[in-house]
Amino acid sequence: MTLQRKMKDNALLSLKNNWGRALSILLFQAGVLVFFLLLEQLLCAILELTLPENPALQLSWQGGLQVDGRLAVVTATALLVGAAVLTPLGMGAKRWYCGQVRGETPALLTIFSYFYSWKDLFRAVLLRIMVTVRKLLWALLFSILPAGIFIGRSFIRAESGAALAVSAALALLGVLTAVLMGILWYFVTLRYFLADYYFVSEDGLGLHAILRRSVAAMKGGKRQLFGMQLSMLPWGILSMLLLPALFTAPYYNAAMAIFAQVRMEGYRRKTEAK
Repeated sequence: MTLQRKMKDNALLSLKNNWGRALSILLFQAGVLVFFLLLEQLLCAILELTLPENPALQLSWQGGLQVDGRLAVVTATALLVGAAVLTPLGMGAKRWYCGQVRGETPALLTIFSYFYSWKDLFRAVLLRIMVTVRKLLWALLFSILPAGIFIGRSFIRAESGAALAVSAALALLGVLTAVLMGILWYFVTLRYFLADYYFVSEDGLGLHAILRRSVAAMKGGKRQLFGMQLSMLPWGILSMLLLPALFTAPYYNAAMAIFAQVRMEGYRRKTEAK
């Protein structure tokens, strides 16, 4: 039995007799998300007389960007407040799964662990911002080549058959390059996968130390994680039917928590052996 198969089997084993709790966490998170989506619509409905029907941001084919300030404020407010609630809630869910896969049977109230103090809530949100900024910077780096191809294509005037062929070839090359760069970006940013798990497992660790430790612990593990996530892709596709997500999401979360525990324990032993 491969390590990947063993971790996935242990994920199912850890959820045995605990599916009800896992589903309660999933449904509660989904309910909070729906609440904030409805809240945004409610705010728009209240301000219907002054808000336009168009989206807050509109990008025209000519490259022009139109911004409606009032609707943008409503959308941005809903996003910020939603993120301030969903981020620590997600951290609490990860904490519950980490305890669950260790056989601790944590209480459901564990998901509210980071709402008990402003410091914990702020740290959770700040860590998410730090990780997101780093991922965006990597995205900018990997977008240079596809952007260069599409910019070069824009200088070609389709006045002949040869020019049309070159333009089409560049368009295809740009799309393929963008897909490849997207895969590489996702693979590279897996270095931050353990950040949340270090956050919920080691309360006294600083945020910068968490990121450094995540990067170090994921060396040699990104391919394994990528393969494990890829093996669960069929379940993700099946989850588009909604109801299977009630099984897939807890299964995936438990499997990822086990993977995180294995990587963190392996890194701890490695550093102690030095």
